[in-house]
Order: sequence, then C-alpha cells, then structure tokens
Amino acid sequence: MKMDWLCERLRDRAVLLRLNAFVFSYFGWILFGVAYAYLGRWSVNVTREFLRLPLTSRGLVLSLLNTVRSIHPVYLLLSWVYYLGFAGSIALMVFYLLVYLGDLETSDQLLVRYLMAYSTAGTVYLVFHIYAPHLVYHISGYPSGNTLLTRQEFVLPSLHNTFAAINIITVWKYRKRLGGRTLLVINTLIPFATVLLAHHWIYDVLTGFLLAIAVSKVTDGWVARIPEKLYEVELKSLRAITMLNFALAALMLLIALDPHRWLLLVKSILGQP
Repeated sequence: MKMDWLCERLRDRAVLLRLNAFVFSYFGWILFGVAYAYLGRWSVNVTREFLRLPLTSRGLVLSLLNTVRSIHPVYLLLSWVYYLGFAGSIALMVFYLLVYLGDLETSDQLLVRYLMAYSTAGTVYLVFHIYAPHLVYHISGYPSGNTLLTRQEFVLPSLHNTFAAINIITVWKYRKRLGGRTLLVINTLIPFATVLLAHHWIYDVLTGFLLAIAVSKVTDGWVARIPEKLYEVELKSLRAITMLNFALAALMLLIALDPHRWLLLVKSILGQP
C-alpha cells in the first residue's frame, strides 16, 4: 500500500512523458560529447592564457588536494559527491520533484533550465576551451583521456556546478521538507568536491553559478506546452520506453561512479592492453 503512489505515477502519461524528456536530454548531451571529437577541432585552447589568472597555480591546486586526501573520510565523501554529482544529482532531482511530489510545473522549469545550460555550455566549448587542473599539472590517479561521460575540454563553465546551482534554486521552495533539505546539502557539496579534488578551477564554479542564475531568471514562471499527440501514445508502450531509458541511464550512472574501471573492462573485452 505504501508504494501505491509510485504505481500511480508510473501510470500517469504526463509524468512518463517528462521522465523520458529528461533522459533524452541527458542522452543528447552524451551524443554531443561524442560529436565533439569532430566539432571541437575548431575550438581554441586558451589554457595557457587562463593560467595567468590568480588562484590557478600548481601549488594551490596540490595544496588543496593533498589537504583533502589527508582526511580520508572527507576525501571519500567528496569523491562520491563528485562522481554522483552530475548524473546522480539529475536523477535525484527528477525523482523527488516529478515522481515523488508529482510537481509537473517545477519539473518543467527544471528541464528547460537543464536544456538551456546544455546549449549555452556546449556553445562555449565549441568556441574555446581550457583543461582541468589535474590534467594541466599531470596529477596521477586521474583519467587523461575522454570517456562517453566526460571530455577533458568541458571545464569552463562547469556543468557540474551549473546543474548544482540550478538544482538549489529550483528545489529551494521545498527547503523545509526533508527531501528538499537533503538535495540542498548534496548540491551544496558539489562545488567543494569539484575544486578540492582538482577536477575544476574556481573560475569554473563561478561561471557555472552565473550561468545557472541567468537561465533560472529567464525561465522563472515558464510553463511547458506538451503536444496533445504525445498523450495519445499507448500507455504500455510509453512505460516500456521509460523502463528502457532508465536502464540505460542507470548504466551511465554506474560508469560515472568508477569510469577508470569501466574503461579497463572495455579494453580487456576488446583485447587492448
């Protein structure tokens, strides 16, 4: 009886259509990352010029990282926050707002904010890019190549932090609820994880926050208009598509938890050293 609300949500076409929209938007970003291998060849690398800014020195980056590494519980917590921070934060926000609360209006605002953030960041990456601290300073223990989930050029603005700020702004109305508070804590930790673990520069966080504030202001009060024909899709087919998409998204999340291990697994399957 306690899970009746979940069954009811999964029989609601309005909820299912939005669930698929979120998943498709995420897959779209993954496809952009793959296509960037070709499209990004015209992007200008401005890392050398970027390193002239204060707060980008090797000493500062290593000092922060070594301090966090010396406190193992904190290092472990921030590592989990980072690897769950992008796909995981999206999944938690969508589940809480759309599935648990059934708040269609806020879910629609969240989706359009994500889409605008994807589009803006993608446009910036096509024009110019910089590289992450761990890559610039050759810090061991970090992947140096690109994966299906991330590219080394996707640094400024940081979508990790853009989405974290969007999530905070969007869920702030539910700050007095336990679920809302939990999401606020998780997303507040993301900026610290990205900087202290040498995945991002401080400027990546700042530009990510500015982007989040901008898209949130533009979409404040925005209401989605879903074509009526989509509501005519057979419910059984819609649920099957949703389950398939969620299975694929779950696989993506598992890969995000330990991308290096999965990369080694793929190489072993392909017989590569």
